[in-house]
Amino acid sequence: MRLGLDLRNETGDQLITKTQQADELGLWAVLIGGRSGTESNAAAQLATLTEHIHVGMWIDGDSAHPHTLAEEIAIVDHLSRRRVLAVIEGNERATVHVRDLLAGRVVDDAVLAPPPAQTAVPVWAASEVATADLTGDLAVDRVTIDEYRDGGESHLFVSWPGPLPVLARHLATRAATPNFPQIVADQADLVAPYLGAP
Repeated sequence: MRLGLDLRNETGDQLITKTQQADELGLWAVLIGGRSGTESNAAAQLATLTEHIHVGMWIDGDSAHPHTLAEEIAIVDHLSRRRVLAVIEGNERATVHVRDLLAGRVVDDAVLAPPPAQTAVPVWAASEVATADLTGDLAVDRVTIDEYRDGGESHLFVSWPGPLPVLARHLATRAATPNFPQIVADQADLVAPYLGAP
């Protein structure tokens, strides 16, 4: 299971700082939101300030025409060098149309120009995306991660109240494999402790 960071409630410098730190720590993705119409601007900015992390855009499916939404996603996909994904809330028809447009299909006698950089941009309905609020207590959060991973989720976006290096070291690795030896993360804390680690 891939672990992403849910930053929909972050804005401004905090959003940038956390996204850049998540990128440096090797997290898979961040999920951002914002007022309708602003999420693509924020995603474009984050795409240019990072190198590896996927930038997920939480979009209101009723905020604009599906062609407009698909165009914005495609542009951010180019800026991010194929690292964008989208979650569309509300309008299921918009979700289907955006998926089809980003896949190069004709929708309402129109095709998307420019096409996205990715062959297949991940586009999910909000109901298809697992999110969880973690507590910062590693013992409790390990159980939460295990439940989602063992339940067959392919990805999970989490809000995290603690230091991001702790999330990356102790929970992102656990999410990736059911056989992650916790002793490895615990030993890493002894060898190279993160100041402020629990």
